[in-house]
Amino acid sequence: MPMQVRAAVESVYWVVILLVVIAAGVSWLLYWIPPSLGRLPGGFLLAVGALNILLHRRIGRQTFGWARLMPPVVARFWGCGGEKGAQLLYLGIGIILAVELVS
Repeated sequence: MPMQVRAAVESVYWVVILLVVIAAGVSWLLYWIPPSLGRLPGGFLLAVGALNILLHRRIGRQTFGWARLMPPVVARFWGCGGEKGAQLLYLGIGIILAVELVS
């Protein structure tokens, strides 16, 4: 496997692992929300998820651009995933928030 392809695949692994952790956290959070709140939490998550899906490219580009101003550890994390990884992360977060309503 060429070095560039291997680096791209490894950066996607970090994004996928982070999305799995986020999905588990959102599931745990929804499990503990009392049903007496009604539809408010679900509507909020749907709205935030829809905005993330619609704006994932812009948010990912901005976050990746801000990475150089962040502490070195955080900047290396965003540098590892690249701009496409940041966009994929925000798209995945939007899908997770929108899909969690189904479960």
